[in-house]
Amino acid sequence: MAPPPPELMFELVGEILLRLPPSDPASLIRASLVCKPWLRLVFDAAFLRRYIAFHGAPPLLGFLANIRGNGYNEPRLVPSAAHSCFKPPAFDCSRLPWVMDCRHGRALLFDMWADSEGALSVWDPITGDRQVLPKPRRCKFISAAAVLCAGAAAGCDHLDCRGGPFLVVCLGMSPMDDGFTLTDVCVYSSEAGSWGAPASIDLGPDSISKMNRGVVTGDEVYFGLMCSARILKCGLRNNALSLIDLPDQCDYGNFVLMLTEDSSLGLANVRDSNLFLSSWKVNPEGLGEWVNYRVIKLETLLSIRSPCAASVIGFAEGVDVIFVSTYVGVFAAELKSGKVSKVGGTEGYLSVLPIMSFYTPDFGRRHHRHGLADF
Repeated sequence: MAPPPPELMFELVGEILLRLPPSDPASLIRASLVCKPWLRLVFDAAFLRRYIAFHGAPPLLGFLANIRGNGYNEPRLVPSAAHSCFKPPAFDCSRLPWVMDCRHGRALLFDMWADSEGALSVWDPITGDRQVLPKPRRCKFISAAAVLCAGAAAGCDHLDCRGGPFLVVCLGMSPMDDGFTLTDVCVYSSEAGSWGAPASIDLGPDSISKMNRGVVTGDEVYFGLMCSARILKCGLRNNALSLIDLPDQCDYGNFVLMLTEDSSLGLANVRDSNLFLSSWKVNPEGLGEWVNYRVIKLETLLSIRSPCAASVIGFAEGVDVIFVSTYVGVFAAELKSGKVSKVGGTEGYLSVLPIMSFYTPDFGRRHHRHGLADF
């Protein structure tokens, strides 16, 4: 009788499991069912930190969408088809909120009908945990907001910062005695539990931001403005505000801000059935200009006829996936590979906010404890 094969060295087991793809989160869960030693390894915090660091950019688990309903917004959480084991929790809100942002494992929700406390809240789309924020100072009418890891300005790689301290940058309008409005930008710190002193700029009626989310790069946050061809730049370190004009080929009502491969400010817009990708470049003298680095024919990319009414409604950082709404539905296009998939219908998608996160078994255990989902 042949001797049994030698047991695999436990150190090699860890190296093998480390290489299971994050795009298939169920693979780690299946591995944990092999035996108790593998179970302990897969749930070990040190192994999970190594797993996240090894794979770098988190996968696209799905997206949050704001959809035009019968006179009100209907938010929707759509898991990616590649992540069938991702079972998102329900919105923990008495009224359906507007999803303003989703970044670094957190979503920012806005309830325009809420009292002074509770208009803004930070929600974890994996665990369902929700933290209600106090009302921003002076911002009577909230126009836009962004949520980010508190260590973003210090160079955090965002591989293992979910559940940690965060910042919320809020753009709002305050009425003035002469009838005009002043645009205020306030920053909330979860560590301090309060809003900082606001920075102000007089934009007049241009205080209203676009529905699509802003962009964070280093210690700078950018918001696209809806009523003019400009972008508002907010400096977190110096509390400074400034304006950037849009590219010449960009219609101010049809664009989204994005990050380029070198983590600088980028922009995607649709014009004449073409998708334009632009990057904001600053020269050694400190002067900036837009550079068009790619033009994509939507008819070729999406394989649909006459995409003249198409609009870009979202962008997934790190995986270079752009979301385009057309008369036949919403498509997710991978800019590097050219792969396109239909991810939504014609219900009236206003904006798409990707959920970029690792979905490891420790989150599944937390789901089970809160009664939100089972594996």
